[in-house]
Amino acid sequence: MSAISQLLTQLEGAEPEHAPLLVQQLLRQEGLVDLQGTEALRASRALAIFAGPQQLPVAGELAGRAHQAGVPGAGTLFAECADKVSLMTGRPQRFGTVILEHQGDMVMAPLDGVADDETRHAFGLPSLAEMRQNIERQNRVLAKDRYEMDGLPSGQRFCRIWSDPSTEDLRKGLEDHPNGAWSDGDDLTLACRADGHGVIPGPVFELPMWNVSESDGTPTDIWCVQIRVERLNEAVFGYGFWALDQNGMPIGGRGSVDQRYRGKNAPEELPSHDDDALMGSLSTHEFTSAALRENRRVKVYLPPGHSRDSRFPVIYATDGNMIEPYIRRVDAAVSIGAIPPVVIIAPHAAPMDHTGNQRALEYLPGFDDQRFDRHQRFFVDELQKWAETEFGASGERDFRAVFGCSDGAGHALATGSMHRDRYGHCIAFSSGMPPGEQINWEPDEAPFVHLCAGTLEYGFHQATEAWAAWLHFHSSPHHFTERVCGHDLIQWIEELPKSIARAWGPNSAD
Repeated sequence: MSAISQLLTQLEGAEPEHAPLLVQQLLRQEGLVDLQGTEALRASRALAIFAGPQQLPVAGELAGRAHQAGVPGAGTLFAECADKVSLMTGRPQRFGTVILEHQGDMVMAPLDGVADDETRHAFGLPSLAEMRQNIERQNRVLAKDRYEMDGLPSGQRFCRIWSDPSTEDLRKGLEDHPNGAWSDGDDLTLACRADGHGVIPGPVFELPMWNVSESDGTPTDIWCVQIRVERLNEAVFGYGFWALDQNGMPIGGRGSVDQRYRGKNAPEELPSHDDDALMGSLSTHEFTSAALRENRRVKVYLPPGHSRDSRFPVIYATDGNMIEPYIRRVDAAVSIGAIPPVVIIAPHAAPMDHTGNQRALEYLPGFDDQRFDRHQRFFVDELQKWAETEFGASGERDFRAVFGCSDGAGHALATGSMHRDRYGHCIAFSSGMPPGEQINWEPDEAPFVHLCAGTLEYGFHQATEAWAAWLHFHSSPHHFTERVCGHDLIQWIEELPKSIARAWGPNSAD
């Protein structure tokens, strides 16, 4: 018996704590990469199980050689190694062997769509449909178990459940709730009718919906997902039903969000004005920026009664290309006297292009210092001078605010910290960047920080909550609103007028 065979025999019976030393000995064997047949499969299996991920290419090569020699089981192991290597290098898997955990579900990692079922069968794998059916069967068992349990799994704000509803139940539910959403306590049902490979309810609960068959097994066009949500009665979230392709990806990318769920104890919906019924005005301007070395579009909202001499409070906002939903709420709040007249200056974000996320590079410190600094000069110096000259925006620190959501919140916090002499208020919703990462916040003379995040947007809620705790322990003035929602426009557009009222009240500009 060769030294390699002896090591493989030892590894096959080794205790987990002894395996790493044996693997290191195996990797030092000169003949390892030349193994053939059954010995190649044994070595591949040992490396795949006991070695680190950096050895997966070697394990895959050995398994591929064994597969070519006709060794049973080698093709499946080769496919598993190949899929793991693809995912490790940032590419989709080819065969569908890697299963991940997502929001309590087992899900197939993204596929590149190259391998067909004939190729899978050649490597000893079932068809893609069979693989997906197996995952769904296991998920149904888990979901049924969770439905029978009280509450949620530890550490989770929501999870999939399954009461095994009949098609009759779902047809009645859709008849009573045409928008496809209804609840029983903390248990939410989302249902729709659709043809095709699958449906997912986005963007908050991106769990694949299940096709529901008749009692005799006949397929239907009804798709359903059931979710237990902590404090569902307080929830507000937008949703849409997005069709999936055969690889489980949304067709045409993320779809529209044209429906809304609002629990009976949720915050009351704020009034909104249609775009063609604004009391104030919203206009788009082409701004020539010396700092950015390019033209940048800027949206400008002027409230009713505005003049260049008004000196109304001003909000400098990010993402002007998506500002319209905020303007509808702000305009309505101004018209009923809930907030004072305010000017909003909102430059468009840099686009996503072939070089990456230019928006994040401009908004967030620590990634591209030159790009960030140029945007700061544009946003803080050029825009402010222009807004005060052209639109009579307030020049007083206490009546200036910087505002943003998501990466825009990180920008607001960085800008508010770096230019605290300019801004009396920082409105930052759903920041994904916790304190201490790239931003050195000093509480002395800091702006008042208005924070908001949803319990269903895990990382953003965690980061924003960390900001609230950090500001509290450093006695830096702030307010934190926690809502039951996801990384969702609805919370941001409803919280902005509330932050404005908190900052300036209904009459402070008079």
